[in-house]
Amino acid sequence: MNNKKATKRALLTSVMALVMCVVMLVGTTFAWFTDTASTAVNKIQAGNLDVELEYSKDFSEWKKVNDTTKVFEDSTLWEPGRTEVVYLRVTNAGTLALKYTLGIYNLYNSTGKNVLGNKYSLSDYVKLGAVEATAAYAGRAAAISAVQDSAKTLNSIGDTGFIGTKLEATETKTYAMVLYMPTEVGNEANPKNNDPYYAAKVSFGISVSATQAMSESDSFGNTYDEDAAAILSAISFSSGKHEITQNMQANGRFGAVQAERTAQFTINADVYAVYSRDAGGTTGGAMAVSADGNSKVIINGGDFRQVGVPADDPVCDLIYALGNATIEINGGTFKAVTPANTLNCKDGSNAKITVKGGSFYKYDPSNPTLGDNEVVVAAGYHVVQNGDWFNVVAD
Repeated sequence: MNNKKATKRALLTSVMALVMCVVMLVGTTFAWFTDTASTAVNKIQAGNLDVELEYSKDFSEWKKVNDTTKVFEDSTLWEPGRTEVVYLRVTNAGTLALKYTLGIYNLYNSTGKNVLGNKYSLSDYVKLGAVEATAAYAGRAAAISAVQDSAKTLNSIGDTGFIGTKLEATETKTYAMVLYMPTEVGNEANPKNNDPYYAAKVSFGISVSATQAMSESDSFGNTYDEDAAAILSAISFSSGKHEITQNMQANGRFGAVQAERTAQFTINADVYAVYSRDAGGTTGGAMAVSADGNSKVIINGGDFRQVGVPADDPVCDLIYALGNATIEINGGTFKAVTPANTLNCKDGSNAKITVKGGSFYKYDPSNPTLGDNEVVVAAGYHVVQNGDWFNVVAD
């Protein structure tokens, strides 16, 4: 828009100058010296943000990762000392600098019972670490040694990222991801009666989330993308009070923001949910906020949207509650790919979403279509439509 205005001003100035010259030439025979200065043609091209993730078992043959790739051996029986290594290569395949986070998502635990008769979770004992690498490790000991200072149990990593940095266009970084069970683990992770029925199970995916970085400059410096997401991995808590004030863009399969059990969240930031399918590649999700259990989420502001939702699976909830969870919306803008699913509660649950403010794209929270008494506009507030947007305001 600024370029168009500048062009119009320049044209207007040129026309005025031409008129003035004509006036000055009338009634005179003086000649005019002339000169011309012009700029080269400016080529303007949209920048491209594109991150690629590849994996290798031997550091020589690389394959691209997609949402159905399994980089670790499936159905493996784990015991103390077992170690698996995969090498991951992150490449900035676009034309813009980016910042990224490498992490895990869709962490699923199935608890077991150990020989002591106690319940246990395998993800409390299996550790994962990642470091930059330039070659394959010679053996198990070298791999563990490289990551043991920074490695964490799967449960302590949760759905948050464990490594990340900035990449300029065409730049590449390579990491070794080491998954292992320390030899110090004992019978606390040994299933009862050596029976698979009592064995704990765990599954998870690996993701790389990227957003633009402050690198390229315009006429006013390199701060035009300073509001790009600062948090690139999902945030999940099952207890305590938590506040989100930094913009985020994260995997939305189970929620970019996940409130579970008794956790309480207050959000005043942009939350972009990136679509992701399940391990089977059949269904997916792009939830910005998901609340379960007896949790509570208060949204005071921010922009909530979905990213990368495919045409073959467009029905994705944006803000979702289940169990006995409550979500209170006091402000913000909300735009779902399928507007009817902007706000939703699981059928048959006691969950509730109460709206006291905010703007909703093609969605009227006072007249939801996905269940009775699940989404309500609080007393003392009403909806005002402005084109495609429905704004909730005080009476």
